[in-house]
Amino acid sequence: MDQSELLKKVEEFASAHIRPRRHELITATSFPKDLWQAFADSGLAGLSVPEEFDGLNANYGVLSAAAQYLSRVGGVPGATMAFMSHWLICRLHIVSDAPEKMRQQLLPALAKGEATLSVAISEPGAGAHPKHLATSARREGDHYILNGEKAYLTNGPIADHFIILAITDETEGRKSFSAILVPADSAGLERTEGVKIDFLHPCPHGGIRLNDCKVGVENLIGVAGDAFNRTSMRMRVIEDAAGAGGTVGSFQCLLNDIVPITPKEKAREIGAISTQLQLLEVGAIHLAKMVENENDGLAPIVEMQLGFHQQCQTLSKAFAALIEDLPSTLPTETELLNRDIAKSLTIARSTHAVRLTKIGHSLQRLAPRP
Repeated sequence: MDQSELLKKVEEFASAHIRPRRHELITATSFPKDLWQAFADSGLAGLSVPEEFDGLNANYGVLSAAAQYLSRVGGVPGATMAFMSHWLICRLHIVSDAPEKMRQQLLPALAKGEATLSVAISEPGAGAHPKHLATSARREGDHYILNGEKAYLTNGPIADHFIILAITDETEGRKSFSAILVPADSAGLERTEGVKIDFLHPCPHGGIRLNDCKVGVENLIGVAGDAFNRTSMRMRVIEDAAGAGGTVGSFQCLLNDIVPITPKEKAREIGAISTQLQLLEVGAIHLAKMVENENDGLAPIVEMQLGFHQQCQTLSKAFAALIEDLPSTLPTETELLNRDIAKSLTIARSTHAVRLTKIGHSLQRLAPRP
């Protein structure tokens, strides 16, 4: 199936299963089982899985465009986030880094939508900062014994397996992290509510608590001790870059919602928003291409994504100013879409500030002094 056929399939799914339920989904407090079943039945669960495992083998460009279609047509960013998380975790962690036996066991079920995954990095009160993470995996013979607590887990409440970032070694205060696959039904693993997130519904978020949870050493993903760089840092960069298409789609849906109720005297503001959005769409396409060539390094992707993010903030403010002047009240789903966009742009704000400062310092060091 070529790219246009895949995206047509995504568009049809969003039109049939998300758009008609837009109000219900964007206000839901849990992810509907029948929506996941429709996702599985459509064949789209395997979008990022190689063909040898019954998947559709889409690259990052297609995944980004698929997220754009889901959000533009469906109008529910939280639904897009749940599906995009499934696609990215499959590709990033299982296709790329899992041992062959794990790939053979997991990928066919993931492609059919019979299972999904959640990556467990952040912890209550600590976020994802490595200095403050405490979850550990102690090796005893052929097993790891895991203890700790995780929160903010995207798709956590519906996950069948968790990829857990845990400390497997510590020398002179320096922690080494590994990524370990833990089935949700493992003894010693308990689901928790985690930390409540009041936006991006119906994407489910939750937590887990691990109490002497025992899994085999064959459940290690990637290289022991390298997971903070490979699993956490890399995932955040690629997740943000590949997810840019979904952000563009959300803005496009918001614009489509607002144009019919905007007074004619606001035509200039509408035109300004539309042209900025066209530029962001080009940026999202470029980011996906950069991710596809990530061997060139993550730093250029980070810089491009930061610029994209700043432009999104500018566009969000333009929408806010336009909405404030509208003569009529927005439908609930449009208000919540605008809220989801604005709140999503505040995620990792402090991390973005640190990265921008580092870029600035680097330029200052290189600049000739008068």
